[in-house]
Amino acid sequence: MVKMPPLLLGLTLLFWGWEVELLPLSAVGAVILELPQFIRWRWDFSETDMNRFWDLCYVLFLGAIAYNFVTTDLTYATFKFMPWLPLIFFPFVAAAAYNAEDRVRLSTFSLFLHRKSRDAASAKPVGWFVPYCYFAICFIAASTVNARDPRFYAAVVLFGAWLLWTIRSRVASVWVWAVMLIVVSVAGSGGQVGLTELQAWIETAATRLLTGSDEEFTQTRTAIGSMGELKLSNRIVLRVETNGNNPAPAHLRKASFIFYDTSGRKATWLAAGTQFVQQQPGTEPTTWVVAEQQPSSAATISMPLSRGMGILPVPNGPCVLEGLVAGVVEVNRCGSVRVREGLPLVRYTVKYRGVSTLDAQPNERDLSVPAAEVPALAQIASELGLAGQPPGEVMRRLAVFFHGKFTYRTHLKTAADDFFGQTTALSHFLLRDRAGHCEFFATATTLLLRQAGIPARYATGYAVPPKAASAREHLVRRRHAHAWVLVYVDGAWRDFDTTPAAWGGMEDAEASVFQSLGDLISSLQYRIAFWRYYGDRAAIINALLWLIPFPVIWFSWRLFWKKGRIRLKDRKQRKETSPRAGADSEFYLIEKHLTKAGLPRREGESLREWLRRLETSRRAGVRIPPLEEIVALHYAYRFDPLGITSQQRRELKSRAESWLKEAAEAVVAP
Repeated sequence: MVKMPPLLLGLTLLFWGWEVELLPLSAVGAVILELPQFIRWRWDFSETDMNRFWDLCYVLFLGAIAYNFVTTDLTYATFKFMPWLPLIFFPFVAAAAYNAEDRVRLSTFSLFLHRKSRDAASAKPVGWFVPYCYFAICFIAASTVNARDPRFYAAVVLFGAWLLWTIRSRVASVWVWAVMLIVVSVAGSGGQVGLTELQAWIETAATRLLTGSDEEFTQTRTAIGSMGELKLSNRIVLRVETNGNNPAPAHLRKASFIFYDTSGRKATWLAAGTQFVQQQPGTEPTTWVVAEQQPSSAATISMPLSRGMGILPVPNGPCVLEGLVAGVVEVNRCGSVRVREGLPLVRYTVKYRGVSTLDAQPNERDLSVPAAEVPALAQIASELGLAGQPPGEVMRRLAVFFHGKFTYRTHLKTAADDFFGQTTALSHFLLRDRAGHCEFFATATTLLLRQAGIPARYATGYAVPPKAASAREHLVRRRHAHAWVLVYVDGAWRDFDTTPAAWGGMEDAEASVFQSLGDLISSLQYRIAFWRYYGDRAAIINALLWLIPFPVIWFSWRLFWKKGRIRLKDRKQRKETSPRAGADSEFYLIEKHLTKAGLPRREGESLREWLRRLETSRRAGVRIPPLEEIVALHYAYRFDPLGITSQQRRELKSRAESWLKEAAEAVVAP
């Protein structure tokens, strides 16, 4: 057993206090831990008392987790929780330092083993384990400060060298040991710098990979031209609330796109001018003015935010975002609002106009039509007589055309007679099949408006169900992801949706039978998250702080009510008079039997030497039953730090009794 060097644990605790700026508190703790080196009294703590000390630390540990859960975002909870670990486990470490017995049983660290019979493994004394484990905890807690200077690594080298010096091998010289320490320290310093750079590179790459389209949002790949069933889940992604006076917004936009590109039968919409511009908060830190215009409506939106960043769905023409807890809010000229450093659950009230406030003015790109689509578009525009018509009339004719002659369908298929792909998927939709999902309708409408000389853009986001799920709350599911058109009319970009109105009902009709159960679970998760991030934290914190003294007082009363001090000399005397491990071994009965039979152990003679002498007597004709297996079990019971199992203990007793019975029937003396 290697004991902790004097003063090392106290100085480690001081270093922790220096790092986390709790130096006065750590100084008091260091004195308490090192004081047993200089005083001659101890507390007589039993195994049950040590169990209670550990239970107290366990309760403090769970309480600290609960406190961090209530007061801190999970993203930063670990960094705020870890520095307090030395304080949380200090009561147990101090109790072990002042205990009359220099041992703590392994069963102490398990609530289950507290109430179960202790086998040899659970009863293993591990008193040395406590200070070394606390030593590691202090360094782990200090490391969470993440100070960008060499003092932490220097402390690791210094304290590590001190500890290694006490257990160094005496074979090698001091100079060899010192040189190896310097080499390892320098290599470790280089590795530390390399790991820091590697971490920064990985974090940057992971951010690009994980955030993906929400970081740039420069393109969206449609399902146009694909085959099979278009299925979207019933998972709730947004909750939209209104004040009851105004209806919920029909569409919540994430982005808009300008360029339509087809490659074979696949289609992609691309954006331009997607550079985001950071906004400054208003008079309140949670109020963000994104457009200096007068809003006409308002809606409150709640949504989970992965990794604290993402695109916020907003109605057309957002002006002000209220109640949005975030570090950074950015907008771009495609109508997208991006948030960074937000809560895992964002809840914001968006005040909006219903017409564009963020989108760039139209230009020639908003009138471009792919050459491959021109024949079909020209044919439809001619049939509808769109040329020369005012924008309002063009929109009316397109709405009548799509609503009356087209069908909404989620099953995607290609032309049966177009084996060589001579017809684009959009042309097939307009001229032959006349059935598809929202991406077909939005794309066709955008390009037909452009064919008629009206600027238009392709928009994506979510369609809000007009029917509220409960009270004034509208549930937006993943299957409500939608595409529609932005058309420039009367000096502003306006929403225009030509997808048949029956599409929402068809999607709802295909909902899973387990939707109610999923909604219940989702609602529970939302309520817990809402309580955590937007509840009255001050009341919860005050309640937790007021509850802390009561378990401490109760624990102290239970522990110290009948406990008294014992002096160090009493402790030594207790150790001398305490029974030795394995003192009740049945082998001693065999030894007593052989002594009476005239074959005693000689003074200073080991068991092995005694067995060899007995073997000599056996060869001389003395009848002595074999003892080797019994002695092996006795040795393990008497000297093995791990002890023996309960089965081996029973085997030792059984073999000894059998040996005594056999020896009683034999003459063992010469």
